[in-house]
Amino acid sequence: MNKMMFVVAGILRRLWALVVWRLAVLMWCRRLRIEGIAGVLHRPMVIVANHASHADTVLLQYALATCHDQPVLVAGAEDYWFRNVVMGAGARFLGVFAFPRNGEAGVRRTGRALDRQASVVLFPQGSRSGGRFRSGIGRIAEQTGVDVLPVHLAGVNHLLPKGQRWPRRSDVVVRFGVPTTIWSGETAEEFATRLERTVLIDLAGAA
Repeated sequence: MNKMMFVVAGILRRLWALVVWRLAVLMWCRRLRIEGIAGVLHRPMVIVANHASHADTVLLQYALATCHDQPVLVAGAEDYWFRNVVMGAGARFLGVFAFPRNGEAGVRRTGRALDRQASVVLFPQGSRSGGRFRSGIGRIAEQTGVDVLPVHLAGVNHLLPKGQRWPRRSDVVVRFGVPTTIWSGETAEEFATRLERTVLIDLAGAA
């Protein structure tokens, strides 16, 4: 995909998020609050969030479309979203790229997306089952030097928990934190742990 096609695809996906995902929000959420963003973000970055539901991606893409004017791509588990041709085509249409759960391929693919001036959404827990943030996010921050924006999604575990087929209306909060970068001397593991604390404790407990 050449640069112009990539930009056009980003604009179309943003319009999709503002229209189609907006309809999904109206159907799924009794109330959706988006907190912590002042003005529009204008630069590519990595957006990291907790992960408890397939609804996470929809809600986060919609929230970002309201405040972020860069193309946004989502790192999706390669063994799930790209396990067959049909699912892979649908995922790509929605701006999802294949991210292997192990190895360095996902780090490299994220770097290429950032090089094309796209922001990338990552779920460092790796699955909807939760768990610790993986050190890959630290390696990405180390290698690219871009800002990392922490986000906490509250209420999605009630909206569409793992194993549930249909959403049930719930209150949802998308709470953005402050962009950060890896500190001098900080290891990839230490950065991942710091982000985990920010997303799962600081933002989760914010009023």
